[in-house]
Amino acid sequence: MQTAFSPSTESTVVHLFIQIATILAASKFIGSIFIRVGQSRSIGEIFAGILLGPSLFGALFPETFKWIFKSITPPLLPWFSHVGLVLALFLIGMEFDFSKLRPDLNKVIPTALVSLILPLLGALILTPWLWSIMPGGGSKLAYTLFLGMIMAITAIPIMGRILMELNLTQSRLGLMAISTGALKDLITWLLLVVVVGVARPPFSGINFVYMIISTAIFIVLTLTLGRKIIFAIKHRIVPSNSQTTGSFIGVLLIFLMLLAATTAHIGVFAILGAFLAGVAVSADRPLSNHISSRFHDLTFHLFLPIFFTYTGLRCDLTLVKGSLVGALLLVTIIGTLLCGGAAFICGIIARIPVKESIAYGFLINTPGLMVLILLNIGLDLGVISNTLFAVLVGSAMLRNLMPTPSVRSLMGKT
Repeated sequence: MQTAFSPSTESTVVHLFIQIATILAASKFIGSIFIRVGQSRSIGEIFAGILLGPSLFGALFPETFKWIFKSITPPLLPWFSHVGLVLALFLIGMEFDFSKLRPDLNKVIPTALVSLILPLLGALILTPWLWSIMPGGGSKLAYTLFLGMIMAITAIPIMGRILMELNLTQSRLGLMAISTGALKDLITWLLLVVVVGVARPPFSGINFVYMIISTAIFIVLTLTLGRKIIFAIKHRIVPSNSQTTGSFIGVLLIFLMLLAATTAHIGVFAILGAFLAGVAVSADRPLSNHISSRFHDLTFHLFLPIFFTYTGLRCDLTLVKGSLVGALLLVTIIGTLLCGGAAFICGIIARIPVKESIAYGFLINTPGLMVLILLNIGLDLGVISNTLFAVLVGSAMLRNLMPTPSVRSLMGKT
C-alpha cells in the first residue's frame, strides 16, 4: 500500500522539489540579467520559463531536461500552475480600481475598445493565411477570435510591475494605462465566455445560451450579493483598528475557491471566477491593497514562475523556422500597430503630449503573462496547434521586450 511516506511518494516529492528549485533559480537568474540590460525583472522571469523548455534547455541538455521535468508521472506542475493562476487572477481583479476610471473615462473607454476591436479585425484578415500554414483543430471563428484576443490583450500585473520599477504608478500615464488595461481585460474575459462556447465541439446553441446566461447571472450576483456578504463578514470578524485577520483571509480564500469552482463548472474556466472574486473585493481599496500585499510575493515569486515554465514545457520555439519566422514577425508587427498604435492615436486625439502618448501605446501593447494564459486555453481547447502556439508565444515575447526600455527613454527615467 502506498502511503504519504512510501518510497515512491518520497521519490516523487524529491523530483518535484528539484523541479521547483530549478525553476526558481532560473527565474531569479534570468530576471537579474534582464534588469542589468534595462528590462523588467518580470519579463525576464517569463523568458526564463520559456528557456527552461525544449526551446533551449531541452535542446542543449536533453537527458538532464528529461530527468528534471519528465520524470514525474503524472506531472504535477500543471496543478501547481493552475493554483498560481487562480491566485494571480484574484490579485489582478483586486487591482481593478473603478474610482480611478472616473476622471479619465472619456479617454480610457475609447482606448480600451479601439485597442481591442482593431486587433480582432486584424485577426480576421490574417486568419486565412495563418490557417493555410498552421490550421487549427476547431472552427475558423474560434481561431480568429483567439488570435485577435492574443494580439489585443494587455497584462495588468506585468504593466504594473513595469510602472513600479519606473516610479510611474501615480503619474497620469500610469493611472491611465492601468485603468485602460483593467477595463480591457474585463471585456476580454467576457469575450472569452463567447469564444469558449464557440470553440467546444460539437457546438450546441442551447448549451451556449445556457453558458452565457449562467455567466451573466453569476457576474451580477458576485458583484452585488457576493460583495455585500464579504464586507458584512469583514465588519463582523475584523476589528475596527485592523484591515484583516487570519480568519478573514481564510474566508476570502474559501470565497475565491468557490467562485473559481463555479465558473469552471459553468464551463468558462476557473480563472474567470478568480478574477471576479478580486473585482468584488476591489471596492474596498485599503482591504484589497492589504490582501494583495499579503498574497503578492508567494504568488509572483513561487507560483507564477511555475506557470511560466509549464508554458515553456509546452512550447518548442525550434518549430518556428522558414515561413513561420515571417508569420511570427507579421503577427508581432500587426499586433503592435493595432493594439499599441490604437492607444497612441487615442492619446493624441485626447491631447496628451506626443511622448506620453507613445509611452501609453507601448504600455497598452504589453501582453505579459495574460497572453500565456489565453494561449494555454487555446491549446487546451484544440483551437490552435502546437506550431501556432510556438509562433504566438515567440511574438508575445518580442512584444514584451518593447515597453520597459521605450517608456524609460520617453519619460526620462534612468
